[in-house]
Amino acid sequence: MPLAEYVEEIRRQILDTPHVVSHSLGYEERPPLAAIVRGSVTFVDGSYIRIKEFLQLRPVIKRLKYAYHYAISTHALMFRYDNARDPAARHLSTYPDHRHTPDEVLSSSAPALRAVLREAAAYVKRNP
Repeated sequence: MPLAEYVEEIRRQILDTPHVVSHSLGYEERPPLAAIVRGSVTFVDGSYIRIKEFLQLRPVIKRLKYAYHYAISTHALMFRYDNARDPAARHLSTYPDHRHTPDEVLSSSAPALRAVLREAAAYVKRNP
């Protein structure tokens, strides 16, 4: 799959997510084999997700690094999924994959972006 198609699939997932009022999405190729995708999604209540993926492009697109940061309108963290080599997550069975909440760092497998968008939309729905 070409990079432009990959990014367009992300855009479709964003547009299919309830409560989204705006988004931005872009990418930058890092020749010869990599790219960075960055974006943001804003929901009706002012909460937002920041998206960042570092991709290997060949032989197939593979997500090497990611961060999906969801915060409310005051910028307070609600959750973040990432696979940064965070020392606070080293003890977790899923390391380097993990999930941050306002209070702790938890085990988590690498989520699909679609699932993260759904999780955020469900939060918006519960807290209009």
